[in-house]
Amino acid sequence: MRTSIYLTVATWLIKADIQKEEREWRRRYRRNAHHLPLHNEHLLKDIGLDKHGRPLGQVAPPHIVAKRKTRHLRRELHSRIAT
Repeated sequence: MRTSIYLTVATWLIKADIQKEEREWRRRYRRNAHHLPLHNEHLLKDIGLDKHGRPLGQVAPPHIVAKRKTRHLRRELHSRIAT
């Protein structure tokens, strides 16, 4: 039995929405750069910045990440049809 085309389209739209939200979030936090007079890449890496002065790794606090994941999971569970 194949899944409905409406379910397939709905799933595709939800995934696109999640990816759009992630791209917007990355764009916002990617712009946050710290201008330090350090020119040594290794010293910047030691304090958690890349060679351009931007933060390495995750920028959002853990509770924000947890809220976002919960929201995405809740959205995914509500989109499923119980069979």
